[in-house]
Amino acid sequence: MKKNTFMSKKIKILLFFLLLCSFCTFVCAQNTYNFKYEVVKMDSTFDERADLTVETYMSHLKQEKDKKMDRVIGVSKEMLTSFSPQSPLSNLLVDMLFEWGNNDLLSKKMQPADLALLNFGGIRTALPKGNITIGDIYEIAPFDNLVTYIFVKGSELQKMFAGFTEIRNAPMANVQTTYKDGNLLSFSIGGMPLDHNKIYTLVTINFLATGGDGFLSNVNFESKLLTNTLLRDIYIDGIKKKTAQNIEIESKTDDRVKR
Repeated sequence: MKKNTFMSKKIKILLFFLLLCSFCTFVCAQNTYNFKYEVVKMDSTFDERADLTVETYMSHLKQEKDKKMDRVIGVSKEMLTSFSPQSPLSNLLVDMLFEWGNNDLLSKKMQPADLALLNFGGIRTALPKGNITIGDIYEIAPFDNLVTYIFVKGSELQKMFAGFTEIRNAPMANVQTTYKDGNLLSFSIGGMPLDHNKIYTLVTINFLATGGDGFLSNVNFESKLLTNTLLRDIYIDGIKKKTAQNIEIESKTDDRVKR
């Protein structure tokens, strides 16, 4: 008897939910929804209503950029170009790096650098004759390369020179190289032959220090020190210093490369 009573309660609950669902369906059916739409042309109709906030901001940034890039920082006596195995522009730039590196190392109470190394591929255009602007330097050095010190044993540094030819080489400071029939015949650092047991300090950029262009890809370092100084900033500061001394920018090829 109790079982039948329990079953009847379950049936009543089920019927209640069925009636509830039917009622909800009935109510929804009585409500009709009217949807409206219109075609909107995505054309110049909206130009007058455009929010100019971003456009104004971008225009301001461009004006500030142009103002900075057009700033004159020096004067070049003539156009300086870059080409292998050495050129006036590449000599100027790698010498600036070498000088800056020596001053920075001395300020850190460290031994001065022995040589500096760049790559011709990183020098993207010529330095024009006449006024030199910051924009000119950005065009010459558009990449955000950071100055890097490499401490390397002479026997390992030998591997870098072994890969050089008259066609495939790099701008270097405080290094003298001699080529014959397109091949590297001899080289010296600071006028001295390579000491295989000496630890040399090489000033370069992080791109080359991490294997870029392959010059140092098979060279084992004793240690490496990455700075937060951009190579481009060294060029800008170097030109500014010469300008402050009323010195015009000039450079030429010299006996660092002999053929």
